Amino acid sequence: MKQFIGGSLIMTALLVTACNQDQAITEDFSSEAGQFSISTPAPLEETQQSVDTPVGPIEIYTFTAEQDDAAYVVAYSDYPPEIVEQTDPDQLLDSSRDGAINNLGGTLVSEEAIDLEGNPGRSLVISTDVNAGEPAVIDSRIYLVENRLYQILVVMPEDDNDDAASTNFLESFSLN
Repeated sequence: MKQFIGGSLIMTALLVTACNQDQAITEDFSSEAGQFSISTPAPLEETQQSVDTPVGPIEIYTFTAEQDDAAYVVAYSDYPPEIVEQTDPDQLLDSSRDGAINNLGGTLVSEEAIDLEGNPGRSLVISTDVNAGEPAVIDSRIYLVENRLYQILVVMPEDDNDDAASTNFLESFSLN
């Protein structure tokens, strides 16, 4: 009996060690200005750009990390409050979804209505081509929080089966 217990303890220790080696290392990132936090598999780099839109110029703040063949992105932009107040949130989310699909030349694979702390959102999977026509999948979440639109996405090769890091990244997004 002691041998069985001793063997079980050794087996448990080996399994725990093996499982710990496979876990992705993440770091927590928080943006005070963006009012969000997320766990990311690599350091995020911030960029900013102004985009002309029908409602005037909009600043887009983008945080990007790359690891292996995947890119991890968080972006946010603030729209004029009066525009958001006069528009149905579903229409704004539809417009954001359609813009993403058109800009990427992609195809919508799946879509689900979600929310973040009572704020409306969408979970999207988009199929597209990147880098010399290589098939890719974009797993994303978009949320409308007052007049701020958040976009959280992971771009990975279509044949990449390891979506644990992707799921971890997308599901760790929270508001500060």
